Amino acid sequence: MNEYTLWPEIKSFDEGFLKVSDIHTIRYALYGNPKGKPVFFLHGGPGGGCNDEDARWFDPSKYLIVTHDQRGSGKSTPLAEIRENIPNNLVNDIESLRKHLNIQTPFSIFAGSWGTTLALLYAEAYPKNISRMILRGIFTCSYDEQDYFYSATGAAKFSPEAWENLIKKIPQGTDRIQERIHKLIENSDEEEKLKWCRILAEYEYSFFNLSSDELNKALENMDLVFKEMRINIFYQANRFFLEDNQIIKNIDSIKHLPVSIVHGSGDLICPPASAFNLHKHLSNSTFVLVPEAGHLSSDHKIQQALIEAVNNWR
Repeated sequence: MNEYTLWPEIKSFDEGFLKVSDIHTIRYALYGNPKGKPVFFLHGGPGGGCNDEDARWFDPSKYLIVTHDQRGSGKSTPLAEIRENIPNNLVNDIESLRKHLNIQTPFSIFAGSWGTTLALLYAEAYPKNISRMILRGIFTCSYDEQDYFYSATGAAKFSPEAWENLIKKIPQGTDRIQERIHKLIENSDEEEKLKWCRILAEYEYSFFNLSSDELNKALENMDLVFKEMRINIFYQANRFFLEDNQIIKNIDSIKHLPVSIVHGSGDLICPPASAFNLHKHLSNSTFVLVPEAGHLSSDHKIQQALIEAVNNWR
């Protein structure tokens, strides 16, 4: 079996900011060959962000690599802002960035987790703009997928200690726990906001196979944790501002697109069944269920499958 490696460390040849609304300005970065085949990298979250490492999936002599931080994320401003921050806005931001960069030919998308949701929403809105996609850790955003992660009979079964810690610290209520946590964060003073965000992060990060020291280190930067948790739970509380099964219901417009689906058989965050269901609806897709692999692209087996998928692009 071939052993693949990421391309060497790389720095952007251009970085800029694009004002996309009266409130929001998104940060973008360009890597590789300015005249190469364009590929957009879409980060996860919502509330994540991009860095130079994200460009290392692609041959810099062959591709123009475009990364950007979604609204409120990464280096975009204002940080952690939830106003005017819904999927339709994020889709329009990608299109605005494409036009700003004067990318006239169809481009590829490489995305993971929440990024796959955004990739599919953009492709359905602008199918003629997309040449192909590689999607990892599929999240089609059905209500079942959303509630699975915050359910005692869902993901919590695989992280019972962290789940018990979460529900003990969060006040009881009859609403969905996502809605409850969102309200706690938004209706608290600054110190309390950080407390609720940390409690939420302790549960979410428990699925990342971190040691106690690694977890504590990840929770040290509370500005970063706050940004990620505030935006993420805002989307979760509002059903991601999407109809149930919206992506699958609108899939016909992109059935023809070449899509490589890579998913870990041991993904506890996004169940493999959702990835296979997407594959069944995309007639020109390939489905790779990676044995004994989890959710993150840093998982060695997932990394190998993703690099192989990129290498198979022609």
